[in-house]
Amino acid sequence: MDIDFKTKISDLKTSQREWFATAMVAMVLADGEIDRTEVDFIVKLATLVKDDTTVERLKKFIQFKTVPPLSTPQGLEKKVAMTMILDLIRIAVADQDFAQAEKDMIQSIGKSMGFNRDELDKLVMYGFELMSKQEAS
Repeated sequence: MDIDFKTKISDLKTSQREWFATAMVAMVLADGEIDRTEVDFIVKLATLVKDDTTVERLKKFIQFKTVPPLSTPQGLEKKVAMTMILDLIRIAVADQDFAQAEKDMIQSIGKSMGFNRDELDKLVMYGFELMSKQEAS
């Protein structure tokens, strides 16, 4: 599977890349199951983070199936934050399941990014549409 992030990773500051990588690991671990497709997203992102310390830290969270703590991301434009949420939803539905724990994680991450509940509900609905499209193909 070719992973193509909607978020332009190369435009992010180092701290924003690390935050996004941490959010992706949190999303993968949200439902307690790690699907091969979800791992593909993490592997791809690890090559884009380019910080060995961060990659090793994130690997440990995955190894011990522990959701990493997430702070509030700094300096994200709303449009960039939106693409990050969409990428996180794509990870959540990659295994053809959009579990309640994953929806809750989207809400939590989205709120930390400054989105309100209505905006996040619309994004979650879009996540269902993404999952339906994947099932149809």
